[in-house]
Amino acid sequence: MQEHDLLATSGTWAGDAPVAERVRAVGDAGFSGLSLSLDDLHEVRATTGFAALRRVLDRAGIVWVQLGPLVRWWSSPQRSTDDEADRGVLLEAASALGAWQVVARADSGVAAVSPVAMVDDWVDLAAQAEKVGAQLLLEQETWSNLPTLERAARFVTAAGHPNGAVLLDAMHTLRGGSTLASIAQALTPGVLGAVELSDGLLHTPAGLTLAEEARSARHLPGAGAWDLPGLVRITRDLGHDEPWGVEVRTDAHRAMPLADALRTAAAATRAVLDAADAVGQPAAPAMPSTPAPTSAVDFEPSSAPAVGPAIDTTTGMHLPRRDADTGAPA
Repeated sequence: MQEHDLLATSGTWAGDAPVAERVRAVGDAGFSGLSLSLDDLHEVRATTGFAALRRVLDRAGIVWVQLGPLVRWWSSPQRSTDDEADRGVLLEAASALGAWQVVARADSGVAAVSPVAMVDDWVDLAAQAEKVGAQLLLEQETWSNLPTLERAARFVTAAGHPNGAVLLDAMHTLRGGSTLASIAQALTPGVLGAVELSDGLLHTPAGLTLAEEARSARHLPGAGAWDLPGLVRITRDLGHDEPWGVEVRTDAHRAMPLADALRTAAAATRAVLDAADAVGQPAAPAMPSTPAPTSAVDFEPSSAPAVGPAIDTTTGMHLPRRDADTGAPA
């Protein structure tokens, strides 16, 4: 089996520990990339600075750095000074950290703008990202004004800036109604910039909205009903290589000490990638291709993790880690 570069998305390694400690946990778990949220970027800028963070990333073996997502990057009456500050810190961090990519979300507001009205702003942002050496990715969401991967790809293609591409998030793509066939037909190699793997049930769980599912029911790759090995093969055919993003958001994942949660996510993702690699190959005994466990089921968490949730000094119980996007308890 092949070795693969994995990228931990911001939700997968969110927590209350300092950013530097969490970065080290990401590297120790075998990831070679990570995505930094805007909350983390603002914290780093106000404290240790980006140069110090770059040194931490280097020591942890992190070579793929993705930033964002940025919201309200288009002209709108709702665009605020906070939105401008987010844009500024994102581009500053991209330059200082040597970021590979920056991510921008589609409009998911109550009165979402027409995608046509966003084209010029997209081109401007793509040019700004290019100046600091980062590719701009569009993240479509099923409740946004670009609710399917196919429509997001058409938007990026029509905008025409060579530094723009789409982020294929397994959850948003499949919940948006895309199939492996429609993905293969709609995307050209140049328009696919990154892939994020998670797993889920055949249908959104009863009682949850799509947004709630995205925040709390993105399961370990291989632990759900989606054909992730098939998705991996399709995206490879479209030219995607490395790294493979990992997006896990469940109560069980967040309750685990961070080091254990990351090792489990990495092992589960490698098992999916191994399954994709094995198609068309002679049968072989089931053996791990890396020192990491071959599946989450095989993994026994340590009793004293180096990095994990905070401890309630009154009860002695672990406190839950916090969500990267909102700062709210996960």
